[in-house]
Amino acid sequence: MTAEAADALAPADQSAVVATTGQALASSDQPLSAPTVTAQCQLPDINAFEERRAPLRQQLQLYLQQQLQDAVPYTELQRALPAQYLPDLALAQRKLLTSQAKDPQLLSEHRDTLLQLQQVLVEPAKALEQIKNSVLFNATLIAPDGMASPFSLKSLLLSAAADDMVLLTQALDDVELSGSDYAMALQHVSLQQLKLLLAKTKAPAEFRMEGMNLADVAVMFLRADLLPLLASYDINPTEIRGQYSAMDLAFTVVDRSEPNQTSIHKVSRSQTIRYLQQRGYVLHGALTQQDGAPALTVNSIWNYGPRTRRDNFRQIIEDPARLALANEQQLEAVTTAEVPAEFAAQLQPLQHEEQQFEQARQRCQQMRDSARQAEGLWTDAQISAAVQSALKAQISPNAAAAALHQQDPALVDRLWPTPKKDLNVPALDQAGRERLIARLQGAGHPIRASRALKYLQQEPALAVHWQPQDVEYLNFLQSQSNTTSFWRELLTHGFSLHLQDIHGRNLYPQAFAAGADAVALLLEEGVAVDVPAVGPDALDVALDQSYRDKKLHPALLTIMQKLGKPEASHLSRLRRLQQYQPEVFTTLQQALAKEPLLLAWLDDLSQYEANPVLAVSDE
Repeated sequence: MTAEAADALAPADQSAVVATTGQALASSDQPLSAPTVTAQCQLPDINAFEERRAPLRQQLQLYLQQQLQDAVPYTELQRALPAQYLPDLALAQRKLLTSQAKDPQLLSEHRDTLLQLQQVLVEPAKALEQIKNSVLFNATLIAPDGMASPFSLKSLLLSAAADDMVLLTQALDDVELSGSDYAMALQHVSLQQLKLLLAKTKAPAEFRMEGMNLADVAVMFLRADLLPLLASYDINPTEIRGQYSAMDLAFTVVDRSEPNQTSIHKVSRSQTIRYLQQRGYVLHGALTQQDGAPALTVNSIWNYGPRTRRDNFRQIIEDPARLALANEQQLEAVTTAEVPAEFAAQLQPLQHEEQQFEQARQRCQQMRDSARQAEGLWTDAQISAAVQSALKAQISPNAAAAALHQQDPALVDRLWPTPKKDLNVPALDQAGRERLIARLQGAGHPIRASRALKYLQQEPALAVHWQPQDVEYLNFLQSQSNTTSFWRELLTHGFSLHLQDIHGRNLYPQAFAAGADAVALLLEEGVAVDVPAVGPDALDVALDQSYRDKKLHPALLTIMQKLGKPEASHLSRLRRLQQYQPEVFTTLQQALAKEPLLLAWLDDLSQYEANPVLAVSDE
């Protein structure tokens, strides 16, 4: 199955699906045949594929939910499942917890109450009283997706008390906790705080989160200092030899990205590994080679770090500090998990369908690769290899982007791709509208700012509230119906089409995707054609679109005139037209007959190689 498919799992519930437990999955009435590879060879649509087989996924989730309810360990199911179905297991557990929820309350019906409680946190003593007196104190909040939310008022109570032990003691008077109320807080709690929390917890040794007990969670946060106290409650890090171990988790937890935390994190990792090592925990892995350099391959069912393409549990580590620690460990291989026949019967129809899908995808990809190579274009594999090579060779993503730009600006878009997002805009109630206005004025994060722009399609007049702020990407400013009309309406409300994302990209990529009218509007508004400094600019896109469509883009000459002087990437694209689309190139020569300065761009293109990557989709 493709990596894209693995990212599109866990479909929504479908009430028409009949729950089955212990029975082999039945295929749907109409077989889920693999897409046909046409002469144009459109890659099979992963979203349509997942939608069609959603009933099979739903049945798998129901089966897994029943297994969990029958006390089959989460980790046992985790080991037996292929990597692409782990989200189904997580969803099955959420469904089970939701079905067992006490006093379920819809979060959407209590937003105002919760907001008021969060606002009063600045006054801890007052907050403790209000939280404990709330009718929601012992409730399970149900999120909009219909699942139990991990958020609870008891966890909010602990946040209100913070590091004040007197307040915390008062807060927990007559309160019974569960491990879920504070498991994720183990990253920060003190030993004294945890002692109090454990004393107030009913059966703390029984808590599990994705198969992890509280000691495993402490290992995940590299809190070796908490482990002796947890051991006094008979809560020890997990180990099943030949399958999984908390030592695997200690090695695979990712390093902190904050510079001021890196050295502290390394010390914490070393202390945690030493603690486990002294107690005889094994590491399921092997010392190997990666690109000729020493590496450590670790198998961990709790793998929260970078993963290999086809193995969700395997992580390759090249960090010298961890390699040194690995040399001191007892290394063991992981035994192959035995999949019960009943379980295998549940998976067989899904695996059969995805095998058909993958075969169709590979056939089409081979045809596309051959077509690209015949025109001097790189394959997806070559593009990916170039991006990974730059990331590995450079000290930062920004440095990698600069290096890729020198090869071809279009490669930068592969490093910082704009995600494909659903442009459907849900209706807003009054409270939602007020939250949107606040985000338009200051979202606090580039991704949230990007998403806020999406709602302007529903009510363009809200654009008057937009304040300049960092934006992750601009694709939400496209409209499903008419982007040009949408943008013109935004202009009437004072919105600037000169907006750029955090990488310096402006709206030209969205304009070229929307049509010639949208490009003309940006030119009319004077939006710069020579940005971003790193990545394809408007002329790169216009030339590549002319190549792809086999005709000159209407805005091409105007953009050339505005630019004035070509860059190497522009000349390589002109070379592509000359070499692979001579009729389009001749048309361009004729169009430039009265533009001698621009015509001179075409004089000696033979010294340039045609660009290997297009700045537009070649679908």
